[in-house]
Amino acid sequence: MMSFGSALLAGASVVYWVLGLMSLTHPYAPVATAMAAPDDSSTRDLARALGANLQAPAITPAMPSTQYQLLGVVAGTVGKGYALLAVGSAAPKAYTVGSALGDGLVLQSVSARGAKIGPSIQAPPTLELALPKPHGW
Repeated sequence: MMSFGSALLAGASVVYWVLGLMSLTHPYAPVATAMAAPDDSSTRDLARALGANLQAPAITPAMPSTQYQLLGVVAGTVGKGYALLAVGSAAPKAYTVGSALGDGLVLQSVSARGAKIGPSIQAPPTLELALPKPHGW
């Protein structure tokens, strides 16, 4: 009688776990809800009533140094090499020395830890980018 009870208990345990694994969501799982954002006009009206200055701030053009981010370099022989650059908010891309970056700038040269950018290969560089030092240096 004892063995029948333990076999029944083991079988019930297996059925419980199999059914639990088969149902991917728990019946009592919370449902995700999204709150609607207030419309812009009511926010503006409230801000104006509280005395906020609603004039648009002057937009300053992005400086070239903040537009280009150096993520990696492969420096080869003189005049050869690649730089992994993120230009603006675009995805990073590998550029060869001499490649146009946009805004009339080209990748002039790469070194072991940096890159130079300018209007042409022969012109003086207008921007010098350096990789951050590795942790512990």
